[in-house]
Amino acid sequence: MSKPILLLIFFSCTSLLFSAEPIKQIPAFVLGPPGHNDGQAIRELADQPEQWATVRSRTGNLLYADHVLNRQNKDDESLTELLGQFRKMNLPLQLEVGAIKPWGKTGAETFAKQKLMWERFLRCGALIDSIALDEPFVCCAFFIKEDLKDVDPLEYAATETAEFIALVRRDYPDWQIGSIEGFPSLSADQLIQWIDRLEEKLEAKEVRSLDFFRIDTDWMHFVHDTKKGSWREMKRIEDHCRRKGIPFSVIYWAANYPAMLKRDLADDLTWYVGVLQMGYAYVAVGGKPDQIVVQSWVEGPNTFLPETRPFTFTNSALDISERFLH
Repeated sequence: MSKPILLLIFFSCTSLLFSAEPIKQIPAFVLGPPGHNDGQAIRELADQPEQWATVRSRTGNLLYADHVLNRQNKDDESLTELLGQFRKMNLPLQLEVGAIKPWGKTGAETFAKQKLMWERFLRCGALIDSIALDEPFVCCAFFIKEDLKDVDPLEYAATETAEFIALVRRDYPDWQIGSIEGFPSLSADQLIQWIDRLEEKLEAKEVRSLDFFRIDTDWMHFVHDTKKGSWREMKRIEDHCRRKGIPFSVIYWAANYPAMLKRDLADDLTWYVGVLQMGYAYVAVGGKPDQIVVQSWVEGPNTFLPETRPFTFTNSALDISERFLH
């Protein structure tokens, strides 16, 4: 083969390699302790760091909903003590926040209301480096759809979310910002459209794009309704994010827990098995997210520490991280 042809092949392959957007750097592992029992889990994590030393060493962010943190710590003294313990661990908080909610139907309205909480957290010593937007498209598609009348929910959600992100970027320029959306309540096609439309809106406003896209998968739908979502469809969303250079983040949780709780069959084992079941199912179709999030917003598990005790919350995080964290 002649030298000119070899050079042509080399430069063609090189252009293909560098045509995709580079993936941004985000923490590979995030821990989102449950908020039930008046925040017992997060307080135990703060008070007993030695009981989850390995998981803690792998955790890049501690994830908690801003309104829950605010409600569970009414006085500044207790909040300062709690946040100070995580600051000593050099463990930044990631706040799960609203961008569009029934109580805040525009990006500007939700920003103004939540900023009061964020400023309180910062005054009390919070180490905050990122926020995750709690399903703005889902909210527009299902919860405030009647209020939008003839407005396209996708267009409205993208416009108002972009405005919210612009305000956060203006006042907190160092924070990373990601979007969470539900699957398969929204289809793979809808989520791909959401990612693209939101990115277009941010580009038009000359605002920095998403730092990550996170998917909240109710995988029990895959079990009961094979026509509504699948692990392979979820992988298609991951592939789309990778082509766009957006880190793909996945919440690992026991989607079977609520149904088992109604049947009085839910316990710490239910949580543990469900989380690991999700991990194995997604890796079986080639899933390899850029970020793993072990998070519970259900009424379980009820035991959080130590990480070495079978079926505790931190034990599930430990085993997920050891098996699936790349």
